[in-house]
Amino acid sequence: MRTTAKTDAFTLLELLVAVAITLVIAGLMLTVTTQVLGLWQRTQGAHSQAASARQVFDLIGRDLQAALHRRDARCWLALDILDAKTSLANHGWLLDAALPKPASGGSLRPLPDADANGVHRLRDARFGLSGAWLRLVTTNVESGGSLPAVVAYQVARRPVSGDPVATNLAPVRYSLYRSVVSPEETFDHGYDVMATTYGSTSNTPTSALSTAYRQPRNVTNPSHANLLASNVVDFGCWLYRRDSAGELVRIYPGATGDVSHHAVGQSTTDDSRFPAVVDVMLRVLSESGASLLEAIESGRVTRPSEHASDAAWWWAVVEAHSTVFTRRIEIQGAAP
Repeated sequence: MRTTAKTDAFTLLELLVAVAITLVIAGLMLTVTTQVLGLWQRTQGAHSQAASARQVFDLIGRDLQAALHRRDARCWLALDILDAKTSLANHGWLLDAALPKPASGGSLRPLPDADANGVHRLRDARFGLSGAWLRLVTTNVESGGSLPAVVAYQVARRPVSGDPVATNLAPVRYSLYRSVVSPEETFDHGYDVMATTYGSTSNTPTSALSTAYRQPRNVTNPSHANLLASNVVDFGCWLYRRDSAGELVRIYPGATGDVSHHAVGQSTTDDSRFPAVVDVMLRVLSESGASLLEAIESGRVTRPSEHASDAAWWWAVVEAHSTVFTRRIEIQGAAP
């Protein structure tokens, strides 16, 4: 009697089911991996932004806590918002963007509208085209203290290296710079931070390898060596005095469009007196946000239809890809 051998084999239907299950599992694994990678990148970006802000706050905190002023007619601390391209001519900015950072309008609100509780929040403020340009005299230049020196903080939009007018530019970023004039040069040029001797007649910054990074001109045009933090797209301050009861009274900004405060040592009026407390604000872009903003400003990306204007689009992208940090700093020095 002849028997038929039974063969163990998959049918076509079974193979199709197995392939489908494998694809589903692979898709799930890809989705999970992508989500984990995205979470890791966001976490790393947030950590990097927070570390940059902490570094800035620690340094500017020491500078402000050691700020010096005397009761005379000199300006010992100055804050200006330069809200026009012409004002930034010699600050080392690259100004030829196809879609630049907006000036005025929605960009200039150092004192933003009050919220539903009637509170003005520093984190909602915008400090114009330039951000705040802060200059002061401090004794915190060396780790153990030093002779008085002029220090300046400002944002600049420029290539990360090289000349802003070079043909082949390095990646362009907004960055925060801290320029420190040597105590010797400060003594020679004086302690009035508004003096013309701290100006610059050139828009070209000195290179990161140059030894000329503690010169008077660096107050206006910081060297590449003066870089403090990358991807800082806005920087600003609120200034306060204390009243007779010890309560804080804001002296800058005094109004929505207030663009300057020049603290004269002997002044007792709010619009020109030396502050007792400073609130500092930083808006820091993620690296992916900085790359996207560079593409937008260079004209490589077209504005989506949901944005009514280029200015609205610029700020929508910045707010979606940035984090705002704030810190309150008390000035501990007293005028002799």
